[in-house]
Amino acid sequence: MKKVLTSISALCLVALLNACGEKAMDPAAVQAKVDSMAASKIEAASATAISECETRMATEVKYKTDSLVNAAQMANAAL
Repeated sequence: MKKVLTSISALCLVALLNACGEKAMDPAAVQAKVDSMAASKIEAASATAISECETRMATEVKYKTDSLVNAAQMANAAL
């Protein structure tokens, strides 16, 4: 009787663990999920790169403009 109860308990435990396991996804669903995650990460990276580029460009253009204006003022002052 003890062996029967132990066996039944073991089978119930195995069945319980299998029921809680992760279900396998089909390859199309996996690919769709990967594509979705990749697209969101690419969008975020692109937005960050564009923002950094615009900030850098504004800073460098201002520096160059100021440099040219100063050079023109120095040239006009020398005349």
